[in-house]
Amino acid sequence: MIISIDAEKAFDKIQHPFILKTLNKLGIDGTYLKIMRAMYDRPTANIIWNEQNLEAFPLKTSIRQGCPLSPLLFSIVLEVLARAVRQEKDIKSIQIGREEIMLSLFADDMIVYLENPIISAQKLFNLISNFSKVSGYKINVRKSQVFLYTNSRQTESQNMRELPFTIATRE
Repeated sequence: MIISIDAEKAFDKIQHPFILKTLNKLGIDGTYLKIMRAMYDRPTANIIWNEQNLEAFPLKTSIRQGCPLSPLLFSIVLEVLARAVRQEKDIKSIQIGREEIMLSLFADDMIVYLENPIISAQKLFNLISNFSKVSGYKINVRKSQVFLYTNSRQTESQNMRELPFTIATRE
């Protein structure tokens, strides 16, 4: 089974404390962490309406749009999830030749290659659910898809019942 997972409003959902804690755990400290804290620790925004500044309000989530660091920060956050997936023993990757393949990451997309899809997919979704609670990461179910490569109609129908994503057609 191959699952293409799209992040829902990727840059808008990540929680600031998670970003800062992740950077700190990666050994980013000193001046660099201070700069990141200045950007993401209690940030505020305000709206200009009829040429008047309205009162500032707090921002609790979101990576700054247009900031050159934003894609890198999101990639760092997504790598935390990727490491957890790779380390989960019950998530079985596929074997192609001598290579074991489990994940491909690009921007806000993750492609997961699973052997033993029923058990592996359930573990994957539990892991993502737990990660979502601490990070703010969410899956865009409408844009995510599953490709099943099985000749067993029974296995295919069981997977279709248990997976929240669109099943890609073979045509």
